[in-house]
Amino acid sequence: MLKLSNKSIQFIKTTFNVTFIAIISIELLREAFLSIPYDWLFFLTSDAIENFVFVLMAYGLYYYVFKLNSIWKKIGFVVLFIFLLIGLASLKDFRIHNRIEFEQSFEYFTSFLGKLLLFYLGIYFINRLAFLNQYKKLKKELNQAKEQILRNQLHPHFLFNAFNSLYSLSLKNHPETSDYILKLSSMMRYLTDETHLRKVRLNREIDFIKKYIDIEKMRFGKDASIQLITDENVHGEVLIAPFLLIILVENAFKHGFYTNSKDAFVKIKVNIENDELFFFVENSIFKKQHFQESNREGKGLENLRQRLLLLYPKHSSIKITNTGETHTAQLKISLT
Repeated sequence: MLKLSNKSIQFIKTTFNVTFIAIISIELLREAFLSIPYDWLFFLTSDAIENFVFVLMAYGLYYYVFKLNSIWKKIGFVVLFIFLLIGLASLKDFRIHNRIEFEQSFEYFTSFLGKLLLFYLGIYFINRLAFLNQYKKLKKELNQAKEQILRNQLHPHFLFNAFNSLYSLSLKNHPETSDYILKLSSMMRYLTDETHLRKVRLNREIDFIKKYIDIEKMRFGKDASIQLITDENVHGEVLIAPFLLIILVENAFKHGFYTNSKDAFVKIKVNIENDELFFFVENSIFKKQHFQESNREGKGLENLRQRLLLLYPKHSSIKITNTGETHTAQLKISLT
């Protein structure tokens, strides 16, 4: 939908009201100049007078009557306006037919009522543009708040796994425990400093994933089969919503390295083609492991799907494939 600035809305409102009133006023003056010297009754029942009265009523209803606190005052003004319309209809019927007939006067009355309603709706719509614009703004802010809540749900989950790994290393007096803490500190800084932003550079997300992979290599050994392949098109100018890709990477390690088998692997590819980001994650699955999708993992993937709907509606897709031996996740996001 078209989004208008407050300045544009004010310009449209002012232009409409000034133009509308100017046309009605010019028509009234022209009719007065031509009719008053010769036929007062014709002038009082002319289209110019009728339109002028309808405009006064429409503006009165919008700016005054419907803003009254008393319901009885509102009803009183509406009844008064109805009687004015009945009077104009009867006067027009008398001027044209030299008599007043109910059916003909009622026809004029309904015509006047329809024209009054049309004028009122025009004034109402123009003056509600700001509210429509505010509604769109509030809807956007609500979606951003929902997305931020979903994103924040992932941070404790990630830190829980990271500290579990740190605890495991410390029990073994692993020589690289200090390096682990250093990398984890750098990742936590990214979580606190940048993931609240709507968009971050893709290479920052990739750098975060690299640090995560380095930490996992400390856990499973440097000979662990872990690959991260990035296309040369992946550069710092590409922007993406933060903390999307890591969810699939985390799940891959839970699947692929659930057991410490030498055949375990995780393979990650990042590619950009025709302004579309392709993120591919494949990992091994072993029948001997009592693997079940836990509630935590299911929430992670569901969280990702909900965030994609909020951030990239109709511009993203995710496909999960499980063959029994391998688990594959393919994420596509349009960057335009």
